[in-house]
Parts: sequence; C-alpha cells; structure tokens
Amino acid sequence: MIKIGIIKENKIPTDNRAPLTPKQAKKIQNNGIDIVCQTSDIRCFSDIEYKKYNIKIVDNLDDRDIIFGIKEVPIKNLIKNKTYFFFSHTIKKQPQNEKLLKEGIKKKIKLIDYECLIENNLRIIAFGKYAGIVGSYNSLLAYGIKTKKFYLKSLSKFKDYKNLKNKIKNIKINEAFKILIIGNGKVANGATELLDLLKIKKINTSNYINKEYSYPVYCQLEVTDYMKNPDDTSFVENEYFNNPKLFKSNFYKYSKATDILINAAYWDPKSPKLFEEDFIMNKNFKTRVIGDISCDINGAIPCTKKASTIKDPFYDYNSKTKNIEKAFNNKSNITIMAVDNLPSELPKDSSKFFGEIIIKKIIPLIASAKRSSIIENATIIKNGQLTPKYDYLTDYIK
Repeated sequence: MIKIGIIKENKIPTDNRAPLTPKQAKKIQNNGIDIVCQTSDIRCFSDIEYKKYNIKIVDNLDDRDIIFGIKEVPIKNLIKNKTYFFFSHTIKKQPQNEKLLKEGIKKKIKLIDYECLIENNLRIIAFGKYAGIVGSYNSLLAYGIKTKKFYLKSLSKFKDYKNLKNKIKNIKINEAFKILIIGNGKVANGATELLDLLKIKKINTSNYINKEYSYPVYCQLEVTDYMKNPDDTSFVENEYFNNPKLFKSNFYKYSKATDILINAAYWDPKSPKLFEEDFIMNKNFKTRVIGDISCDINGAIPCTKKASTIKDPFYDYNSKTKNIEKAFNNKSNITIMAVDNLPSELPKDSSKFFGEIIIKKIIPLIASAKRSSIIENATIIKNGQLTPKYDYLTDYIK
C-alpha cells in the first residue's frame, strides 16, 4: 500500500496552504491509499478538521513513502530516501535554493517539482488562477494607497473568494488610470477575472496606446505583443520559445501609457527582460506600481530586487539610486508588489483548487504500476544525483 504524508509547511515566512484539504485526503484514503497529515498550527485547515474526516494526525512523516508539500522544505527537515512533491524553485538556478538541491542529493531524496509536471506542453498543476486574482487585487490596493485616490481593504479582511466577490460588487473605482497585464496564461487570466469583477474595462492595444479615458481600463498582452524580432519581421511564436535570446522586448511602446504594470508571464532566463533597468529613468516610463506576480528576482522586471511577504507586501524602488526603500516613502518611487506565495492570501480556495488537480492528475499516476513519463520528466533529483533532463544544473550545485 502506498503511504502518503501531508507535510507541515516549515518555510519562513510561513505559508498556510495545504496540498490537499481534509475532504480530499479522505477521498484518497477511500481509494485505498494510506494517508496521514503532519500536525500544524499554521495550516488553513486545522488538525481537528482532518480528524473529522478520519485522517490521522502525526508528529513526523518518517514512515511515509511520498510526501506532499507546497513550498520548499527547509534543509533540516528533509528526510532521507523519501519522494517529495513541492515547488523547489531551483530550475532557474535560483541562488537561494542551491543548498536545498545539494542537500536533496546528499540525502538521496527523489524530488518531483510541481512546476515541471507537463502534459501536452502545458503545466498540469499550479496555483496560477489565485496568484493572478490576489496579485491583481494587491496591485490596485498599492495604487490606491500611493495616489490616495481610492481605498481597498486588505484581502485578510475577506473570509474567502466567495466573500470577496460578494463585497467587491459594491466597490467602484472612478479614477482614470491604465493597467497593463503581461501574459495570457492561467495567472494572467486570474488577474483579468479580478479586474472584470471590478468592472474595469478591457481595451485593445491600439486604444491603450492612443486613447485617453475618464475611467480605469486594462489591456492584456500575449507574447506576440510584448516580444518582437529585432529586425521587426513577423513574429513566429515557436521560434521565440526555441530561441528567446534572439528576440527583444516590445514593452517600450506601451510604457508611456502604463500606470500599473502586472507581470503574469512565465520568464525564461534566456529571454530578454521586459525592460532594462536604466529605462526606468526615461521620460516615457510612466509606471508607478508594478505587481510582479511571477516574482523572478532581477528577472523580467529588473527592479524586482527581492520577494516581499503577505505581511509586508510592498516596497519602493528608487529609480535614481536603484535602491530599495520603504513602501510609499516617496511618490516619485516605483512601488513593487512581489509576494512569492500570493495564493496563500486565499488559502482555503487555492488549496481546494490545487488538491482537485492532484487527485485528478497526480494520484492516478502514483497509484499506477506503469512508469509515468510525466512524473519522470518532473523529477529533478533521484538516487543521489541530478536526472539527465536537469543535468544543466550541475554547475549550479558545485
């Protein structure tokens, strides 16, 4: 019998999401899988809620075969020779997780990264929708504080997404400003869902650049809009994804019109940045708030210098000194929202959403006696070494 454990999220800052809700854990148990939950005083679902569904609460997961989590597992908590599912944030050679990968190899864990679970060239599992919803809301919240023209409550004031949707009907933002959303995937579509609930009008790229409005509007860009061939020839999407370093950003044509920039696109380190850091000083750079949902440090958004937290979601970037300052310290600064666990602001909704995909897509692969190419292709380390697909990380862990 397969033995699965739900881990306590021990990463600091804390994350209160769960990979499986109590009801979902029970559903897995009913299908003949032995599942337990590690005790936690921070999880959005209490130990008592799991117990109500007859899910055993345990202090440790030493007897488990497979362990499900959300964020990176702290090095000291990794258990030798176990199979782990979590977001490792290592595949782009993120410096903060170099030691995590080294320790995983040392302890001979099998690391399966949710981000790498791909089917038909699409990611199977992610919190994308809720990252987009929360990131979009927080970007508006920041803009309201910065301009003092409107006020939004913190998301912590809402019980869940249903409650937010009910309350948001009474919110009216009448100020004139423009929002640019980068991307058209699940994260970006979550962002547009929130803007649509606020009745902020969507407009096309031409009107975004050329027309003025007396109310807030937004425009959503696909990769064919925000990237281009250096010689301005026709854009072929596959060519970009195969050789992104050969292309350049097309954001500059939109920059003068953009008050709020919401970055919701996946960024390949080989791709151009959305804009160069020096361009922020250009007179055509109008943006005052950046919601960097993708949150790649020094990545597509070069002024994203660090991740922020749910408790302290905003910081300012001083374009003259290129330094980070306290949020809303100076109206000429750019305010950055770069929380790397945004869905945790709607933890029960996002956990349920995530768990449904695990049950539908991942559990059958685990339970099957057949080898799964989906699982294999998402396995970063196995038997004490990098798997062939991820051997490009070798220099990263030396």
